[in-house]
Amino acid sequence: MMLTLIFVVVIFLVLIFPHELGHFLSAKASGMKVEKFSIGFGPKIWGKKIKDTEYLVSAFPLGGYVKIAGMEPGENYVERGFSSQSLWKRIGVILSGSAMNYLTSAILFALVFMIGFETYNFNTTVVGEVISGSPAASVGLKIGDKILEIDGNKVTEWEQMATFVNKEREETLILKIQRGKDILTIPVKPEFNPELNRKLIGVSPSTVLTRYNPLTSFFKGIERVAFVTWLIMSSLFYMIAGKISAEFAGPLGIVGYVSQTVKMGIVPFLSLAALLGVNLGLFNLFPIPALDGGRLVFLLIEGIRGKPVRIEKEALVHYIGFIILITLMFLVTYRDILRMVR
Repeated sequence: MMLTLIFVVVIFLVLIFPHELGHFLSAKASGMKVEKFSIGFGPKIWGKKIKDTEYLVSAFPLGGYVKIAGMEPGENYVERGFSSQSLWKRIGVILSGSAMNYLTSAILFALVFMIGFETYNFNTTVVGEVISGSPAASVGLKIGDKILEIDGNKVTEWEQMATFVNKEREETLILKIQRGKDILTIPVKPEFNPELNRKLIGVSPSTVLTRYNPLTSFFKGIERVAFVTWLIMSSLFYMIAGKISAEFAGPLGIVGYVSQTVKMGIVPFLSLAALLGVNLGLFNLFPIPALDGGRLVFLLIEGIRGKPVRIEKEALVHYIGFIILITLMFLVTYRDILRMVR
């Protein structure tokens, strides 16, 4: 339980802290006045002011926050504040949070590729798993057995073997296998799987550890971030079109996923953290009031009109958006609780 809680804290730090760090670094680079930068939320545990910025460590280490002077609609004009900067600098600050989420996720995926992960080895016919209750289990096939022939047909790759099993017309197949130094002949009767629409004997291929050097891993991490982004956008499109059901997880749902992945090892945990990071970065760019994407819409309107939207109107839109987001969060959390109770 304690280990799960530690990893939950790590997940939220990985999700929220880089996002706020992106805003912070971009604001500083743009010459904006940053009033506060905190690791964690809630009451201050430790703080130190350096020039204009107070650096804090707060009580609840579930992320962090940054306060840029003049950023919230309705704040008074502040020299070097957010609203006094050029349009492009403000857009850069808004985008930098999600950009940092994407960079963090790319690094986490790169770590996954460097550490390595087990993948099926389809280049051989060595059995890696025998499914309980399957035809292969009933005739005594074992992990490590190498299938050499099927009904006199030599097989050297897994897909080739699976094709023979599916296409052979005989009800019972004769397998020639190698077990250690012994060559054995074993009859097996495949079963038809209606879901996969093919005949199977109930074995899976062996696995091999796949890993890459740091440079290749980083580029593969970037590719994986791009793929996950495409996957999320495609899923949203199908949800809107009604082709798949909408399934969302709130904080409690994330805790449940973390609890499961912690038991599976470091690679699944890093993969989950990277996946959630892409989700957060992309979600924040959606044109929803109170999110970065909502702020970005107002900045784009300002760029088109040549003047900003009235502060009162923008503040009202963001307030309504915030209420809607909080309501949705409560609903999603409620669904998480129902799933846990069931």
